[in-house]
Amino acid sequence: MENADPPFTFRAAQVFVAAVEAQSVTRAAHRLGMAASSVSQQLSTLEAALGAKLIERSARQFRLTRAGEVFLPAAKALLDDVSAVKAQLVMADQAPPMAVHVASIEELDATVCAPWLLRLKVRFPNISVTLSSGASHENHDALSSRAVDLMMAVDTVAEVDWVEQHPILRDPFVLVTAPGLAPEAILSRPFVRYAGDLQIGRQIEAQLRRSGVSPPRGFEFSTNQALFAMTSELGGWAVTTALAFLGTPLAGNLVRAHPLPVPAFSRRLALHARAGALGGLPAQMAGDMRACLGDRILQDAQTRLPFLGDGLQVLR
Repeated sequence: MENADPPFTFRAAQVFVAAVEAQSVTRAAHRLGMAASSVSQQLSTLEAALGAKLIERSARQFRLTRAGEVFLPAAKALLDDVSAVKAQLVMADQAPPMAVHVASIEELDATVCAPWLLRLKVRFPNISVTLSSGASHENHDALSSRAVDLMMAVDTVAEVDWVEQHPILRDPFVLVTAPGLAPEAILSRPFVRYAGDLQIGRQIEAQLRRSGVSPPRGFEFSTNQALFAMTSELGGWAVTTALAFLGTPLAGNLVRAHPLPVPAFSRRLALHARAGALGGLPAQMAGDMRACLGDRILQDAQTRLPFLGDGLQVLR
């Protein structure tokens, strides 16, 4: 009797996609929580099942063969289809175990993420959640590489057909100053910047230039907490967003918030997911995020940032 062909498995397709996106067996193993030898075995079994070499891999190179290029889109579609079915089963109370990886942003960590994820867990007890935080462009890269399933990010991230977006919040920019520094005196004091590789930093710089304001370069930071701390320490000023100010613990002890000295501008926050990969779950989670922002942020803004009026707005 001839030996049967090796079976084609979902796990093997998952390993293949992870290896291609990581461009390394070792990095794919780390992402998947597997041994590198197990990843190599899964790839070999998959190639045997398909009867085609998919990846040329050695110590010096890692590249797709022509067969691998043909199979990759189908493998990605398979992963998304299975993920969507699992999400539909969870939402239909069939309750299979499902792991969801979410990338958030710093501004939401201390105020909104906990109640948001608790709502998800109460509604769908069999969902387990892993949360990470990063800049918008880092979160987009994580979604692209399948390191996460959903991400919060500013929606100026380039729109592509494989991503679905659920608008969440219009987040206006505000001026923050060291305590005791009058807004009209800011140009005589140091300006503290966001790092230039952050989208928020580029957006602020562009608006200042359009308004004819060009502060000298000095300190640049990638976190809100560090930006506010240095602004206070220098007796200087910075431009940030309402959400960053309201969502950073003790920000009110370090800096004071004021209306902008330049024409008003804002950014928009959205929940992003791979299109169709999680069924109706992203829309449900976006609705929960809007509710949490209304409970935890909007009411606080009315007291602490009354000058904003309706500038800080949940996007229904």
